[in-house]
Amino acid sequence: MGTQRVKISEGEEAASSARRIVPWVTSIGVHLGLVAIGLVVTWSVIIAGERDAPERIVADFQMLEYRPVVETSVSTLEAVVAAPMPAAVLPEPPAPEPAVDGATLELSQLLGAPDIPANLLGAADESMPVIEFAGAKATNATRIVYVVDASGSLVSWMQVVLNELFRSLEQLDDRQQFAVIFFQEDRAIEVPPLRRLQKATSQARRRAIDWISEGDNVVPGYGSNPVTALEAAFDLHPEVIFLLSDSITGSGAYEVDQASLLASLESMNPVRDAESGRRDVVIQCVQFLGEEEDRLGTMRRIAELHGGESGYKVYDRKAMGLED
Repeated sequence: MGTQRVKISEGEEAASSARRIVPWVTSIGVHLGLVAIGLVVTWSVIIAGERDAPERIVADFQMLEYRPVVETSVSTLEAVVAAPMPAAVLPEPPAPEPAVDGATLELSQLLGAPDIPANLLGAADESMPVIEFAGAKATNATRIVYVVDASGSLVSWMQVVLNELFRSLEQLDDRQQFAVIFFQEDRAIEVPPLRRLQKATSQARRRAIDWISEGDNVVPGYGSNPVTALEAAFDLHPEVIFLLSDSITGSGAYEVDQASLLASLESMNPVRDAESGRRDVVIQCVQFLGEEEDRLGTMRRIAELHGGESGYKVYDRKAMGLED
């Protein structure tokens, strides 16, 4: 009985020892596993870092060499050093505004026009082309209107007249302005653009010539009364009007009385200075002599009153080159 109790006590003690040892062994095993895992992870990171590290560049100072971009000699350097500094450029002061003469201002107010014709002030521009139309001339003129007869009496001669007109238009330059108006019956046939002057560029002159040359834009016929066309011309405030006709007073239903025509012109272009007889517009008259003549001398009279000494020219068969 006593021996059996001793054996039981020894068995219990062995079991108790085993229970105490097992947790320790387990703990040690777990910790050893964690340490192993840590070592593996650390080693992987180190190897990856060495693999991704940028390549190191080591400079070899024995290989450095100085090579200038541009080879310069001593003489070149001396020339650069000896070159003088450019002088400072100072802006020019603005030109003073021209003084306005009292007489000029008074004339501008008197005329009431948008600008004062240069020929009225006596300011000549030698570079301005002299414009000629069938023998009549305009000097120092910038605003020019052609008023041309297109009545039936010019049927046989219209192309001759147009050739002279085209030759005159080609003399203009883009410092000048122009308009062309034909008169027929009691109508004014205006070359576009209507009711205004246009700058005499080469393109504008060509457009005008092309429009006049087109089939039915200007067809001579019927009688003629120039008053409507002259009124349209004066509305453009020209400096010079070239007026061409064979019989300016016309005949038949559209005949105009000479005295009535002269009175109309007087109201459109009155005398501005009684002493000099100066008017706003110079009318250069071209008496065309084809088949009819101006028996009343109306064109000559218009020239005397509105054109001055050289305001009347005759364009006859000799001037056309048809007779010697």
